[in-house]
Amino acid sequence: MTFWQDLQGKFNELPLQRRKFWFALSLLFVAYLGIWVVLLPQWQAYQNEQAKLQQQLNSNRVTATQIEAIDIRLSGDPLAPLKNKLSALEAQLSEVNTRLQSETNYVSAADNRELLKALLSSAGALEVQSAQALPAERVYGDGEATAGAIYKHRLQLVLRGTFNETFDYFKKLEQLPWSFYWQGLDYRVSEHPNAEITLEIYTLSLERDYVAS
Repeated sequence: MTFWQDLQGKFNELPLQRRKFWFALSLLFVAYLGIWVVLLPQWQAYQNEQAKLQQQLNSNRVTATQIEAIDIRLSGDPLAPLKNKLSALEAQLSEVNTRLQSETNYVSAADNRELLKALLSSAGALEVQSAQALPAERVYGDGEATAGAIYKHRLQLVLRGTFNETFDYFKKLEQLPWSFYWQGLDYRVSEHPNAEITLEIYTLSLERDYVAS
């Protein structure tokens, strides 16, 4: 009796459940070998072909870009696309400048002087501790050119008084004819009922100087 016949005899002597188990395990082993021996090499070959195809596509794109650049140089001004883009950007900038000029409420240096007087004279019962103009900030414009530039002028007031006096003061400020914006407010009670109020406002102007002489 050969080795395989002996092995087959021993296998047939096993219980039915054991034989099913070993048969299923054998099928899995054969399938596993099939994957590694047949399918895996084919998958790797497919991946290599895809990589070569993608590399060729990338090379074709580069070549097409180079051909397009040569066509532009041969057809006329090589800077034509850049000039067209620059013209479009200049048109957009001009539109933005026009919109800013028409929509923003600017305050001239002369008006800032009148606004400052009104801020101080409207204090009423409040005691003005200090008033100082903070350095101007350039909020719009290119480089050092003044044409089309917009400046932010800030003014800081330190006042002393009661809450009701402060409230009345704010109502007066809201009725002033000039356009200004609230930057900050600090209200601290120093000795009841009096408090120290630090108020900071700002205006927008086309002039660098805050107050005209």
